[in-house]
Amino acid sequence: MLKKYIEFMKKSPLITAALCIIYVVVCFNTVPTETNFQFFIVRTLLCGASCFFLYQISGDKTLASCYVSTGYVIKNAIGFLLMSLIMGSVLLISNIEEKVPLKENPILGFIIIFLMFISVGLFEELAFRAVINDAIIYKFREKKYVFVLSAVVSSLVFGAAHVLGFDASSPVAWGQAVAKTLESGVFGLALLILYWKTRNIWACGLAHGLFDFFAGYTEGLFVPTGDSGSSYINTGEDGVRILITYFIIAAINAVLTFIVWKKVGKTIDFEKIRREW
Repeated sequence: MLKKYIEFMKKSPLITAALCIIYVVVCFNTVPTETNFQFFIVRTLLCGASCFFLYQISGDKTLASCYVSTGYVIKNAIGFLLMSLIMGSVLLISNIEEKVPLKENPILGFIIIFLMFISVGLFEELAFRAVINDAIIYKFREKKYVFVLSAVVSSLVFGAAHVLGFDASSPVAWGQAVAKTLESGVFGLALLILYWKTRNIWACGLAHGLFDFFAGYTEGLFVPTGDSGSSYINTGEDGVRILITYFIIAAINAVLTFIVWKKVGKTIDFEKIRREW
């Protein structure tokens, strides 16, 4: 039975990709992650699950591609990393000015938050970049629009996953959901371009994890204050400010993604990807 199931997944890349996304989304909503360490453990396990689905689609080609392109990916993602570092620094200064108390063991908290964000970056690149992109290319590699289709689908699914199940009871919530989807989706598009160029999903995952870490490392240092009720949607008194912030970051991400495309896109051999991916 298991052999037939695996053979079916290998012959049906789109179904395999859909099963992967459904699986990880169910885990999002059912597996408890009350602490950063639990979050790290769960996302690490989901990395393994994503690798299983990815292997059914493209074998070990993507999983084994981790040669000398890591520095290339990081260099071309430097704009995003600098932006996230600025955002993280603003949060650090804000916490210091507001005299938010440090955690009992901030060094341990800092290490755990680093591991957590790196695991998140790797997991999200495996699931939302490699699995979806590889499935679409293997299914539609002869179509002229295959790369546009991959870019649109993977970016939208990745962006929407950040706001899945949000409270749709107010215009501000809807605005934040749209803005957050655009912000994350455009960032994902930049990483997809780098993935097309290098096929090094591990380097893309590292860049993604560093981006998240630079922006949110203060979570490991300071005692949490308040409760937004959701990771990304907040309709409280700061709702409008958050909405505007998301749109501003989405616009900056769009500019940075355009720069990545101008630097990297022209050097991508799309015909080679069609033949060998």
